[in-house]
Amino acid sequence: MAFTGDLEHLHIVDIIQLLHTTRKSGIFSVKGSRGESRIIFSNGYIVGASHLDNKIRIGTVLVKMNAVALEDLEKALEIQKNAGSDRKPLVATLIEIGRLSPEVASKALRKLIEITIVELLGWTKGTFTLETDDVTVTPECHYPLGTMEQATTLDAQMVLMDALRIFDERERDRQSGKSLPTYEELFSDVVTSDKNMEEVKKASVLTADDLGLADLEHLERKLPQFSPVDEIFDPVEIHRQKIKETLAGFSPEKQESFVAFLEKSAISLYERPARPSGRAQAVIFFSEDELIKHSIMTICKNEGILVFTTDGEEELDRILAQCISIRTSPVLVFDKPETTEGMLSEGKIVRLRRQIMGKYHGIPVIQMAPPEDYVFSLQAYYDGGRAVFPKPSKELREETFIEDAIKFLEIFKMYIMEYFYEQRSAGAEDEQLSKIKDRIIAIRDIYEPPDVSFAVLQSVAEIFERAITFVVRPNELIGERAFGVNAKTDKEFVSRVRLKIPLTRSSVFYDAVEQGQLFYGESGDEVLRESLFEIIGEPLKPTIILLPIKSRGKVITVTYGDFGQKKVSPVQKDMLSILAHQAGMAVENAIYRKLLNKALRK
Repeated sequence: MAFTGDLEHLHIVDIIQLLHTTRKSGIFSVKGSRGESRIIFSNGYIVGASHLDNKIRIGTVLVKMNAVALEDLEKALEIQKNAGSDRKPLVATLIEIGRLSPEVASKALRKLIEITIVELLGWTKGTFTLETDDVTVTPECHYPLGTMEQATTLDAQMVLMDALRIFDERERDRQSGKSLPTYEELFSDVVTSDKNMEEVKKASVLTADDLGLADLEHLERKLPQFSPVDEIFDPVEIHRQKIKETLAGFSPEKQESFVAFLEKSAISLYERPARPSGRAQAVIFFSEDELIKHSIMTICKNEGILVFTTDGEEELDRILAQCISIRTSPVLVFDKPETTEGMLSEGKIVRLRRQIMGKYHGIPVIQMAPPEDYVFSLQAYYDGGRAVFPKPSKELREETFIEDAIKFLEIFKMYIMEYFYEQRSAGAEDEQLSKIKDRIIAIRDIYEPPDVSFAVLQSVAEIFERAITFVVRPNELIGERAFGVNAKTDKEFVSRVRLKIPLTRSSVFYDAVEQGQLFYGESGDEVLRESLFEIIGEPLKPTIILLPIKSRGKVITVTYGDFGQKKVSPVQKDMLSILAHQAGMAVENAIYRKLLNKALRK
């Protein structure tokens, strides 16, 4: 089977997870303005990749990783050149001459695949082709596909998690103004001679073959008849096929109603929001239930939440360890007991749940339970579970099972979203607090009053979309500097703003100047609306902050902030008050230093 489509309609993350969960074999190719990349799958595991028309090669990766010396790479290339029909893959040659170990070679392959995926994660335009026909092996193949899988398969979930972490880190650095070299610059080709370049180009796709563990030149792949390029890959057909398999005992009408629910949940594929900043979030689902696994992945992935499923104890431990190592916030969900023996028996689930909670302290655990088994539910709470969800039962309520399942999934998604929102809010507050603390310390070393007020403005601008410094005059506030006002972006600084706020009548500004106290909250003040909002535009919510800075008992500046068109987020008011107090002291010290220097000059 082959699909073609546009990256605007299906994200690369979704495709990789789809191939992993459905255990497909095949080649995922992406074409864009910068070139073409391919990722090769075998039974849902990644076994190879080529980076943007082979701009980054395995030999270069090995040299850059200090895994082999340049002279060893050149020697291996020379051996390849002279081998004729007995030519072996590059990495197999390096291993054979004793210059490389299979373990290090595997790490290099993982690095190459990781680089390829990180590059593709930023693509929003381009076309993809997904060839999901099984890869078969001819009798002449010296390395069976099974051997290749056991020795070199890379878990798509683990590679994807690493790639997402690296992508997020690079994006944060880029947004903070750091200049980042491209991967082509970091892994520029170390072999420049024409003859060696020609030999390297012979191995255009870098796969497990390059590790000497599979002779992919003898692999046969049935080339499918391609559908037209403008035919869009339709995720709804995936849902429909899965529902037919998992709900075979229900009428077509019942099946279609469940498909419609999943289709509705997948609509945001076409209006995919940016993934939330900060730590990545993941649901790890321990289950053998194909229906619920597919459904949870569908309802969560469009909210930027990764979903990993497994029914193996060792793999569960590996996924959890990986989440912690790459700073991903996981929620672990255990399915309800399904059998009297095996991993999903009640005894095994209780044992594994306690084992995981003892080993990974702080990871929230959700338990699904049979609706009628209140003892099992209470035991889950007793063990420290965060929540217990009664799972719909076909046996007990077959007539209403579809409706029950839909309601269950809606509530489950609501709960997960609320949990991660709380985590993001707490994380944002911690980050905000840390930045304000750093600014308080930095202000101590500032000696010019304008620089002090600008430091406060920067702190407010890091929290609010729009921020303005107003200088206090006898009867008005004069706008001085601003972020996000009359600018192309909310992070753009404007050196001067022509704004005047009268202080001749009662207003929220008048009170801030007279009382010298921070104001934060919603305000329907007329002066605010007439003198400010009518000029710079109204924010989505009238939630504002006014942060006065006092010197010698008088307010000298007021820093204003609002959230613009963004949602209101938590604000560390107490720390901002401390920041303003520290700023006032810094201004006073600066004035005293100037007076002292003036007196000394006399």
